Amino acid sequence: MSSRRETRAATALLHATGAAAASVIAARVQAFSDPATLLSPWHQSEARRMTAEKLDAASQGMQAAGIELALLPARMLMIGARPAAWTPAGWMTACNDVAALWIGVGNAALRPTRNTAVRNQRRLARRRA
Repeated sequence: MSSRRETRAATALLHATGAAAASVIAARVQAFSDPATLLSPWHQSEARRMTAEKLDAASQGMQAAGIELALLPARMLMIGARPAAWTPAGWMTACNDVAALWIGVGNAALRPTRNTAVRNQRRLARRRA
């Protein structure tokens, strides 16, 4: 994937994750702020769900980043093995491609968090409606 495409994907991931996380936090603060329903079964299950989802997303993100990191040396060797990579103009392209690989590691790590945040946003929006 080109560095421009990886950067755009990273921007979209960060935006979607941030927007969904803010919405989820607002919905949960609103739900937990009602003293009449404090410690209800829903609150208890939501607190357990929050913790479990965070741990699951973190472990999935670490696993995805680990896979990307494991593939990184081979991909870097493929970039360096291109004859064009050893020309002045090709060197800059190769550097951009290597940067795209590193951005891809971050994208892989962030995807499970984004998926969890968006899923929670939809679930909590249905509850409020």
